[in-house]
Amino acid sequence: MIFAMGIDVRETNMAEIEERLSKMSTSLNKIAYLESAVKGNFTYDIKRNLWARLAALYEESKMIDKAVKAILNKAGVDISKNDRIESFIKAAELYAKSGKLDEAEDIFKKISKDEGSVQRERVKLAMKNIYSLLAQEAEKKGKRTAAVKYYEKLIKMNLEDFEKAQIKEKLAEYYKSLAKFRELRALDQI
Repeated sequence: MIFAMGIDVRETNMAEIEERLSKMSTSLNKIAYLESAVKGNFTYDIKRNLWARLAALYEESKMIDKAVKAILNKAGVDISKNDRIESFIKAAELYAKSGKLDEAEDIFKKISKDEGSVQRERVKLAMKNIYSLLAQEAEKKGKRTAAVKYYEKLIKMNLEDFEKAQIKEKLAEYYKSLAKFRELRALDQI
């Protein structure tokens, strides 16, 4: 039996934990319960599931920093290299979505440094796809400044010539509309 922060965790397996969670009405109650449960003496498999559920609830509640921390804790108990990499990519994606591009970049660099060339390519592709998708979403919402940030990250990557040309074209358009003439001139150097 575990007792932490006022929540008594008596469950011993995922089925019991899921049943208890299903009886809770709010996300905050579920979060408080899971925060207590992850401190318990469970197997790695159960811990992974607990961290994943907790991260999802944090993300739904817009607690991005806590969601990232939970995902990184999940990565610490992931068994396979692929699962660990997926956890790190998800953490970086959440940081990027919340506009914390430097933090996202740090995570991408960390996993690229620790992995072989095949995994590095997988991480680069994920990074490119995340930044591209987020830039397009920002464009659709009319958030030009946010779109510029993502495109600036993309232009610095090792991309195909046609991809770079498309991104330069979009950046030039946005720099003109945002009156960023210095950046527009610097774009010619890339």
